Amino acid sequence: MNSDNMNYEERPRRKVSAKKLKARKRRRRKRIIKICIIILALILLVIFAFVNSKLNKLVDKEQQKEKKSIEVSDAVTDAMEDEYTTIALFGLDAREGDDMTKAGAAHSDAVIIASIDNKTKDVRLASVYRDCFVEIAKDGQGTQKFTHSYMIGGPKCAVETLNKNLDLNIKDYVAVNFEALTKAIDALGGVEINVKSKELDNLNHNLQEQIEVTGIASDGVWEAGKQTLNGAQATAYARIRKVGNGDFERTQRQRKVISAMVKKAKESDIGSLNKAIDEVLPLVATNLSKAQILSLGKSVLSYELDENEGFPLANETPTLGSKGSVVVPANLYSNVKHLHKFLYPKDEEYEVSDEVSRISDAITNETGIYDEFKEDMKEDATATNSED
Repeated sequence: MNSDNMNYEERPRRKVSAKKLKARKRRRRKRIIKICIIILALILLVIFAFVNSKLNKLVDKEQQKEKKSIEVSDAVTDAMEDEYTTIALFGLDAREGDDMTKAGAAHSDAVIIASIDNKTKDVRLASVYRDCFVEIAKDGQGTQKFTHSYMIGGPKCAVETLNKNLDLNIKDYVAVNFEALTKAIDALGGVEINVKSKELDNLNHNLQEQIEVTGIASDGVWEAGKQTLNGAQATAYARIRKVGNGDFERTQRQRKVISAMVKKAKESDIGSLNKAIDEVLPLVATNLSKAQILSLGKSVLSYELDENEGFPLANETPTLGSKGSVVVPANLYSNVKHLHKFLYPKDEEYEVSDEVSRISDAITNETGIYDEFKEDMKEDATATNSED
């Protein structure tokens, strides 16, 4: 029979030695491994290029240089530097086109100090009231409301004012405006907030003002209760000031919105998070480096919001002539001591600096306010931080 007419099964098979079979398998495995390595390298290259392109929109080389000159407190301990990452978050009343890295750009309507435990990833937030009476970290400015520090000297002055008055070692900051917060929340699909009936009118007033400034349209909020707010609505909610206990309650709303955003982000898919990043990056000012952003970003889903409170916890609210209505720490020394216990619970070595003691005495002499801080003091319960 012609071999060409043979069935495959009928053809004589060559015998291959076990040694050659093993050699073939080894070569096949090597080829597969090489292909896998090449594919993995290409994937990593694409991911790096993708992330790098996004971070290039955010990283500001001038701000990187200026960060090196930011002054920190002499009272900084090893625990504060090694065990915690501390970042200042500023919410500005900046408008489109304002350069948020420069003096004169805007006042800081929201000021939050974020302390991140590098091991546990627990995050504690302390809101510094915008009208907190402090000594501005710029020659000749004296004591004023903290909110003016950003307008007077930009982010550098605002960060140094925190360090000087609160014995902190902050060098990093992130600043956003109304539009950035609105777009970030929209990209996440909104956040769930329990709106009180007494907050509705002021929320909708703020919302109308925002629409005129940002051009981002939104329906109003007409009913009280737990509900999903879009970006514009949630931003308007965070800005409510003339309802309840003024700025004290407003900072609670701000922290509530941040907590809701973190919760939503942890529940979101990659697509939603990527959209949020794309929407917000062009509207953010920061002096964080690429390495810092990547380091923080890789742990973002591990972060747990722990506790939050306002500063100063013990205070009085007098009107001081041309300086207006202010929030005076009662007293600064005791409030700062408590703040460190709150932000850095592992730090047992901290002692209030001579500089803070001096500023505390100066504020007392100027205002006549000296109420001793009570260690068991807690932030007052309000309609905002209560679930009732």
